[in-house]
Amino acid sequence: MDLYTLNIENWKARYSSLIESNTLPMLCVGADETQVSLCWHAPKETASAQVELSVNEDMTDSRLFEGRVTEAENDFQSVCRVNITGLKENTVYYYRWNTGNGWSNAEKYETKSFTSHKALVIGDIQIIQIEDGDNSAQISESNYWNNILENALANNPDIACLLSPGDNTNTGKTAEEWQSFLMPPSLRSLPQALAIGNHDKKGTTYRYYTNMPNEFYGKGFFGLDRDFWFRYGDVLYLVFDSTSGSAPDHIAMAKEAVGKNRDAKWRIGLIHHGIYGAGDCIGDKETEILLNAIFTPIFESFDLDLVITGHTHSQGRSHFMKKRKIVGRAESGKTYTDPEGIVYINANSVCGKVVMDYEADYLAYAFMENDVTTYTTLEYKGNQLILETRRGDSGALLDSITLERTKAHNENSAANKLRRVAYNPIKFAGWAYNKITKLLTK
Repeated sequence: MDLYTLNIENWKARYSSLIESNTLPMLCVGADETQVSLCWHAPKETASAQVELSVNEDMTDSRLFEGRVTEAENDFQSVCRVNITGLKENTVYYYRWNTGNGWSNAEKYETKSFTSHKALVIGDIQIIQIEDGDNSAQISESNYWNNILENALANNPDIACLLSPGDNTNTGKTAEEWQSFLMPPSLRSLPQALAIGNHDKKGTTYRYYTNMPNEFYGKGFFGLDRDFWFRYGDVLYLVFDSTSGSAPDHIAMAKEAVGKNRDAKWRIGLIHHGIYGAGDCIGDKETEILLNAIFTPIFESFDLDLVITGHTHSQGRSHFMKKRKIVGRAESGKTYTDPEGIVYINANSVCGKVVMDYEADYLAYAFMENDVTTYTTLEYKGNQLILETRRGDSGALLDSITLERTKAHNENSAANKLRRVAYNPIKFAGWAYNKITKLLTK
């Protein structure tokens, strides 16, 4: 992938040419590695959910995929969503979409290996909104986001998808935030899986700009609430909306995802709030009591290997955790075979919002680093999962750890079944909490 870092003056020109169109597409992960999906805005009167896919740059011998057109958040556009299927590994494709004013230019998308792959973790991208007509901060932040992303991809050309633990926008209310988020050219060829964060939840625009697979709306979710899951090779990703306290829905989604993918070698969780995050999560009652009570039993009883979080704008990686305790050390540079407990990665943030005043001696963490925006890669290779965290500017390695799995997951052990039975009071409390929240927000 060609490096596309731009200085601020060149980025201003790109920003000015794109910010008002509100038509940049989002490439999203598919239900499995043979699929991706697309979501874009088009003029209301001419919107048509069509995508052409070809192995030829001139789009000859293309296949046509059609999807659905739904309402947009404004009166003059519609939202188009299309799922692309039948992809083969290690193959260069070209695709274009119906803009409503003709076909777009062809974009390149190269699939990676289906038996091994690498995922990129960048958190709290949180592009700021335009304030009182002044877009200078949005320009500089979107430029910084582009350059961080491009540096990560230049150092890791084998990345198959982007995992974001939420707060993709700052207010969740404006099209300009999403257009700025989507401006990096590399996002035309990098499928994304975006968790919902509390900043995204300030508005409703997430629902109009994404097309995530296996979205799970449950029985108690309302408004923007949703979980989703997807499979890539031997990896099952479970993405939870931690802004919702509906415990029955969260455990139902996990049960569905795990039940349909029991053969997956790795189980990875993705949520916004940093359950073991440094900074304002330490001692925070919402995190310590509510979020921990809802999510930790799900992660542990379904035998997850790794959980990715954000929210605190502080980078860290935990030791092996179980029942709020360290059950094994996880030192940088070492390999651990079939460890007990779960590793938690807390991503910091893009756009200069890293938090410096965390408690550096927080005992859950084996590694913490926060003087620069960072990114983490997850490399799945045979029986190994290699985690590396690097500086976003130079790519210098800050932390690494390798997990090795030789045993099958055992979510149906007597202890895990008992934990899920013991979870019933939490399900009831979560149901009640969600009902009260719904009434208060009417």
